[in-house]
Amino acid sequence: MRPAWKAAEDNSRGGTSEDEPLGGWLIGELVVRADFDRLRAYDIGTGTVRWTWPVPDRDVLLAVSPDARDGIALVLHLDDGRTDGGRPRVAAVDLATGSRLWSRDHHGRDLGYFHRSTPHTALSGRRVVSVTDRQVESAAPEDGATLWRSPLPSEAPKVDAWIMCADPVVVVSTERGRRGERRVLVFDDSGNLTASLSLPPPYERVALPAAVVNEMLVAKLIHPDDSPDAEERIGGFDLSTGELRWERRPGLGVHTLLPHRGMLLLLHSFGNGITVLDARDGRAVARRRLRGHGSGSGLLRGAGDRFAVIGPSGSRSPLRVFHWR
Repeated sequence: MRPAWKAAEDNSRGGTSEDEPLGGWLIGELVVRADFDRLRAYDIGTGTVRWTWPVPDRDVLLAVSPDARDGIALVLHLDDGRTDGGRPRVAAVDLATGSRLWSRDHHGRDLGYFHRSTPHTALSGRRVVSVTDRQVESAAPEDGATLWRSPLPSEAPKVDAWIMCADPVVVVSTERGRRGERRVLVFDDSGNLTASLSLPPPYERVALPAAVVNEMLVAKLIHPDDSPDAEERIGGFDLSTGELRWERRPGLGVHTLLPHRGMLLLLHSFGNGITVLDARDGRAVARRRLRGHGSGSGLLRGAGDRFAVIGPSGSRSPLRVFHWR
């Protein structure tokens, strides 16, 4: 991994959790990072800032689409200071120019509650997904029309549910009560339930990050015996059978799972290393160190042989670009 350039430290946000990036994209000759108050594009070859799109009014970004179909990213934003909870809007931003193409009011849907570790709303380049304790819904971003609505299969009176992936739609459902089941539900483009994955004991739950590659769902696994400083576990679920096919401790914390050229790339804690896995069996294919000072967390984005590590804006290396030799 040959380093190309890195962006300068930005302390304008005061070193708080608002430093954390919400997303990012590599598109054409640009690398774009998403922060709570703006999108900013850099020339992928030189690091020169090409454009900045500020989030309108007093709004803040809640979520962005991990993909950018035809170079268009979707973003969800609202005014989080309003006593009525604000009116969430979905906007489409052209990543080549930084211009907003359209904006849609989605205040008829409960999209305002958002927690990054257990989101109730998620975006992809072609849908807005929301979940309640009873159902999951997919809506068209441009006009808000419901594409499909499906109940969450459960015999319990109530479940706690959140969205693990938006494309395909993957929902984590936990029934309340000591005997409540924990399941991972996968839906197709018509809202049909195609897989119901049970979490085998002794695992307590699954967690982000997660990714789907080669018909495998790979996610972080939480084991009750793991101490806070223990190496994190990830596991691969076979979407055709629903079984947990493999479990690994790839070393240090895992902050990003990125499908790339049929493989799965893991960005480790502090952004100083990448492990390449075969998602079918969890086998480590390669390990690469990343030069430069990383941060406690970060996002990995890639296109072709170029990669970007997007860290907190106030860190020593908020954005680093590499070439894969």
